[in-house]
Amino acid sequence: MTSNLTEKTFRQIIKEISDQHYPMTEMVIAASAAQAAALGEACMQISLDNQVDKLDWHDVTARVEQMAHIKDTLLEWCNQGIESKSYAQGSDVKTVNQQELCDYSAEIGRFSVEAATMLQDFRPLVFEPLSNDLEMAINLLAGVAHAAVLLLDGNLYRWPDETLRQEYEPLRAEIQAQVDQLVLVDQLRKAE
Repeated sequence: MTSNLTEKTFRQIIKEISDQHYPMTEMVIAASAAQAAALGEACMQISLDNQVDKLDWHDVTARVEQMAHIKDTLLEWCNQGIESKSYAQGSDVKTVNQQELCDYSAEIGRFSVEAATMLQDFRPLVFEPLSNDLEMAINLLAGVAHAAVLLLDGNLYRWPDETLRQEYEPLRAEIQAQVDQLVLVDQLRKAE
């Protein structure tokens, strides 16, 4: 299979996910995070464009660039996840790079929390008509971060490797603690 999945159309990616004989869980989680980061990036850029006289251009531009970097990194992780699923194609489970699978899920979790935190900090600056969209991006990223923690947890307990557990369990707990610190809205403002 090609390792350049992100060069395909959205329709081709969805078809490839559903047509495989193994779940592309890592790629789906990374792609979801990249999409949510892209939504957040758009909210930040549009907010700047509509409030150029009110916002600090240099500060917001730096934030937008940082979010764009996170989005691009997540897209690269989508392609890297393809290789790590070879065990599901009939290979012996012991040939899987367990460290790679744990790194993958931990990095997606870290980037998702970082992006959600950046957007959370951007709330006071968001252009008012975009506030609901910003909240959607934050909630999506928080959900992806939680899914990445579950993926890491599953990878840690799939194989009886105490060394991996000792290395990644504290990281899993740290990412989960960061997810728990996110302030999510559970109801959007109603139009008056």
